[in-house]
Amino acid sequence: MVIIIIGILVIAMLAFFSYELVKRINLDRLPADNTKMQRKINVYRQQENSRLIVSIIVALILISLLLLGILYQQYTLDQDNESLKAEVETLGGSKSATVEEYTENSLKLADFSWGKIVESQDAAALKNYELQLSREWQPFFGEVSVTIVRSQNTNSLTISVFSSSLAYSGFTTAEKNVEKFVTELSSVPEVAVLDFNFTYRDKTNTLTKESMVYSKDAQDEGLKKVELK
Repeated sequence: MVIIIIGILVIAMLAFFSYELVKRINLDRLPADNTKMQRKINVYRQQENSRLIVSIIVALILISLLLLGILYQQYTLDQDNESLKAEVETLGGSKSATVEEYTENSLKLADFSWGKIVESQDAAALKNYELQLSREWQPFFGEVSVTIVRSQNTNSLTISVFSSSLAYSGFTTAEKNVEKFVTELSSVPEVAVLDFNFTYRDKTNTLTKESMVYSKDAQDEGLKKVELK
C-alpha cells in the first residue's frame, strides 16, 4: 500500500513539473515586440517562478510527512514485535514446570501397592493408581502423565511416564531423578519396564524429545537401561 502511494505521488510530481516545463518553453517562445509586452512576460514569469517554488515546498513537505509516516509505522511494528516476543518468552517461562531434586526413598517407591495393581482386574482402580502416581511424581518430573500396563502372563507391570513443558534446567534435574527412581524400583518384582518420555527445550530453546527405557532381563535382576536406536 505504501509503495503504491509513493508511486502515485512520484507520478503526480513528474506530471506537474513536466507541465511547468512546457509552460516555460511556451513562455520563452512568446514574441516580445515591445517593452510593454516584455514587461508582462517578465511579470508572468516571476509569478510562475513563485508558484513553482511554493509547489516544490509543498511537495517536499508531503514527501517528508510520508517518510515520517513510514518510519513511524515501521517503529510501531518493531515495538509490537518486541512486545510479542517478550510475551511469548514470558508465557514459555511460566509454562515450564519447576522440578525438584528427588531425595532417595522419600516416596518409598518400593512400598507402593504394586502387587495389588497386578492382581486387580478393576479398570477404575487402575486409573486411580495412575492418577495417584502422576500427582506424587509430578514434583520430580514436571507435568506428568503415568500409565500402567499389566501383563497377566508374567504378572508384571510396564510403567510409562510422559513429561512435557520442561525447560533445559528442569530436564537435567529430572534426568538425575530417573536414575534414583530406577534404583528404588529395581527391587520391586512386579515392575518389569520403566519408560520415561520427556519433551523439553534444550540450551538453544529448541523443542526436544528424549526417551529412557529400563527393563529387567530376568525376574531377579534389576532394571537396566535399554539402548534405543
